[in-house]
Amino acid sequence: MAALETHLEASGAPPAAVNAVMIAIDELVTNVLGHGGARRVTVNADVANGRIGVEIQDDGAAFDPLSADTPDTTASVDARKVGGLGIHLVRTMMDEAAYARRGDLNLFRFSKTYDEASASRGAAG
Repeated sequence: MAALETHLEASGAPPAAVNAVMIAIDELVTNVLGHGGARRVTVNADVANGRIGVEIQDDGAAFDPLSADTPDTTASVDARKVGGLGIHLVRTMMDEAAYARRGDLNLFRFSKTYDEASASRGAAG
């Protein structure tokens, strides 16, 4: 995870976009390993044209995180069901998200866009 974060930071993407993507990756990989029974997880990321794109592949049980119920964030902590907040974060923080099952693999893709002009000004300043 540290190497991926370093790569994204070196790509010129702004820290806010990198942080959001890293939170999403952490949430999804934690769920895959903790609940999905995956033995293998692969994370690929690319940065181009004001967009960080990520694909997570795993060999765990089939699960579409986008079909999960949205948690009631207005309820008190004591009244809320446990779980679902990580997936909710991914859905709300990312600009695009898609799930597919191919053979015995879950494929989850998501992306975060950012203003390239602002990112390059921030790097120069």
